[in-house]
Amino acid sequence: MSHFSDVNNAFTKQFPVNYDYSSNIIKPPDRNKTHGTITKTLVIDSRDRDYNKYPDSNKYRVEITEEYRDVTSIELVYGKLPENNYNIKASNNHFVISEGSTLFDITIPIGIYDNEKLINVLNGSSGNLFYQLNNKYNFSINNNNLKLRIQSNGDFIYNFNYEYNNNCNACPIKNIDKMLGFRNEKYFSEVQDLSFIHVDSVTNLGISSENDYKLYKIKASSSTSKYLDFREIFYKGDYFTLKATPLEFPARIYKILNEDTIEIEILNNSTLPIILTGNIIGNINILYSPYIFNIEKDYIILKIKEVKLINSLTEPVNNSYTILQLNKNHNVINKATLPEHGVVKYFNPPLGKLFWLDIEFLNYDGSLYDFNGQENMLTFIVSQLNQPGKYNNFLDKL
Repeated sequence: MSHFSDVNNAFTKQFPVNYDYSSNIIKPPDRNKTHGTITKTLVIDSRDRDYNKYPDSNKYRVEITEEYRDVTSIELVYGKLPENNYNIKASNNHFVISEGSTLFDITIPIGIYDNEKLINVLNGSSGNLFYQLNNKYNFSINNNNLKLRIQSNGDFIYNFNYEYNNNCNACPIKNIDKMLGFRNEKYFSEVQDLSFIHVDSVTNLGISSENDYKLYKIKASSSTSKYLDFREIFYKGDYFTLKATPLEFPARIYKILNEDTIEIEILNNSTLPIILTGNIIGNINILYSPYIFNIEKDYIILKIKEVKLINSLTEPVNNSYTILQLNKNHNVINKATLPEHGVVKYFNPPLGKLFWLDIEFLNYDGSLYDFNGQENMLTFIVSQLNQPGKYNNFLDKL
């Protein structure tokens, strides 16, 4: 075998030559990816509205300056709302009550209330709302069933008189009834017979309450077979009358010490004779609301004209985008406060172009939610089809 190359063939054999002209050729652009979606974050701030057209932040339009085409979905992911809507307002701040044939329309001051604050205001923390009435009233919440308890030293009717409170049948109901746990109906207080209570002794404590009324201690027993327990009969602040004919002493429960001993305030600051004994405690009247008292439960209806998501038999809720639950001291909208499945509006076919959003915040009754001059912000994730560009469309035809 020869170890030398074939010289003749080395000069005569043909080798293939590959020429690469790619670097000299102008290529068309790569085609866009036309499948799937792309997402963008859209922030709506009420301060971006036209203040001349939309002076309040509860109803406004925001123009969308960036181009949003072929929108497949809009999802609310974050937001911030001010915490200063009045839950007691001109549309629900009337408290109607009657003594005998006389009807009284009490106006509760407009403002932001929680359960405790409203009870305190009804009990006179901001002034005596019931100064025109003959009876005295104590408002409290039953700790067991959470219903409103209205107590008085006299007979009364808590009622809604439609004709009295409205000039026409179509006028909105302005009573606070439903917030207190009542319907728009008449409710008659029930007499609590206390004639079985026998006052055994009266002790002058020699001091005054923080309200500057004289304090006395009463120890009592039952004069019948009926069991006596002041803790079942009275709440702190209840009114009653000590009747020592011909004298009467208006009194109020200051402290319930045990089942048979109470401390009381004498409201006219008269000196109560310590020799008083007998069945001298007058009857009281009590009314419980049929439903739970809770004015803190509330929600906002968010309507976006271009993004209708909810169907409902309730007119204000129908064709809205979502319902935002309000919690005390929580005004941030996020995953923790939104429904677990999110708030997503899908468009099929896709929405051609998003020019603007019409934002509207409503109360449950359809009235505009009052932010009292404060602003709000909403953040959305907008999904769009990843559409081909015009040059690729042109190339497809070649």
